[in-house]
Amino acid sequence: MATATQQALPDEILEEIFLRLPTAADLARASVACSSFRSVITDHSFLRRFRSLHPPPLLGIISTASFLPAQLPHPSAAAARTLANADFSCSFLPSRERWQWHDFRDGRALMAGVPERSTVAPNDYDPRLLDVDFAVCDPLHRRYVLLPAIPDDLTALVDQPDILDVERFLSPSSEDEEYASFIVMCLVECRTKLVLFVFSSGVGQWQWQAITYDSWGALIAGSVYCQLCYRYCVRGCFCWPMPEMNKMLMLDTRSMEFSSIDLPPGPRTRRIVFVGAEEGRLGMFTLPDDEMEFAHVLRYAVLRNDEDGPNRWQSEVIISLPLGSCYKAMGVAGGYLLLQVIPEGFYSIPKPERPDLDCFTVNLHTLELKRFCGIRHNVMLPDLYAGFPPSLSAPTI
Repeated sequence: MATATQQALPDEILEEIFLRLPTAADLARASVACSSFRSVITDHSFLRRFRSLHPPPLLGIISTASFLPAQLPHPSAAAARTLANADFSCSFLPSRERWQWHDFRDGRALMAGVPERSTVAPNDYDPRLLDVDFAVCDPLHRRYVLLPAIPDDLTALVDQPDILDVERFLSPSSEDEEYASFIVMCLVECRTKLVLFVFSSGVGQWQWQAITYDSWGALIAGSVYCQLCYRYCVRGCFCWPMPEMNKMLMLDTRSMEFSSIDLPPGPRTRRIVFVGAEEGRLGMFTLPDDEMEFAHVLRYAVLRNDEDGPNRWQSEVIISLPLGSCYKAMGVAGGYLLLQVIPEGFYSIPKPERPDLDCFTVNLHTLELKRFCGIRHNVMLPDLYAGFPPSLSAPTI
C-alpha cells in the first residue's frame, strides 16, 4: 500500500515518476496500488503522454473475428491474456448479419454494413458502392457508434463506372483531440483520380468531407493497374507501397495532402513494410518472395533527406533468416514487425496433421527476433491489436 508521504506527492510529480516505468504492465501494477495512483494513471492526458513515450504493446492478432494472443515467453503475453473476454466479432451490433469487418486501430473496429432495407446479402453486395452504413465499435467494452452515410453531394464527385476499388479504414486521432474521438476514411480509387472521404467525430459536428488527388492518373499512366493492397500508418502518414512502379503513395493526415516518393529499384514481387525510424525518418523493410535466390533475408533501409539533393534510401542492415521456411510480413504494431513462418512442404501435409505456424516479432529498435505465438493456419492480412490492458483502457467511444 502507498505510504502517506507517497500519497501527499503532487499529481505532477507522480506523473513524471510513472512516465519512467518501462512497460504498460508495470503501469497497470502501479495503478492498483491505491486510488490516488489509479486516478493519475488512468487520466486521458497522462495516457497520451505515456503512449507517446512507450508504444502500446503488441498484444495479439485479430483474424476472422477471433483473437490470437501473444504467448509466453513473449513480454506481451501477460497483458494479452486480459483480453480473453473481448467481443471481437462485435456481436453486440444491431442486425449483426448485415455488417462486415473492415479495419481495426487503437482499440476500435470499423464495420461497414449494407443499407438496412437492402435485399442483397452482405457477401454479395458490390464493395465499390458508396451507400453503405458505418459503425465504429469498441470490442473490449461492447460499445458502438453508428455513423451517417456519406452524403449524396459528396459521392457525386465520382462516377460509379469509374471506381476501381474502395478502401475503408480508421485513422489515428491527433493528440489534441478528445480521447474518445475517431476518424474514418473511405478512399475511392478511380481510373484518373483518388477521392478520399473523411469523417471526424472530434470536429464538433458530424459531417463528411472529401479530398481529391487529381495527380493519380499521371502517377499510374502507362502502368498496369495496381490495387493499393497494403497500408501502413507511420507518424500520422499513411503509406501504400507500389513496387510495380517503384513508387510509394503517401497521405499526410495532418495536411490531408497526397504525394508520391520513389522507391529503390527491385523486383515487382517484393513485400514492402514501412515503419517509423529514428529522428522522425521513414524506414522500410523489404522481404523478397519465396521463389527468389535470396529469399531468406530481411532488408532495412531509411529514407534520408539531403539538403542539397533529393530524398534517397540508405541501406542500414540486412537480417538473415533461418533457411527452410517462407516468411510473410503480417504487419507492424506496438514497436514490432510481425512475421509468419511457413515451413517448406507445409501445404503438402494433410490439414489435420499440419503443425502450428510460428509468428515472430522483429523489435524495430533492436532488430531482435522473438517468438510471438503459434497459430493453426496461414493468416492473410490480419489486423494487429496494440494497446493497453483493460485495467488501463477506458471505453474508446
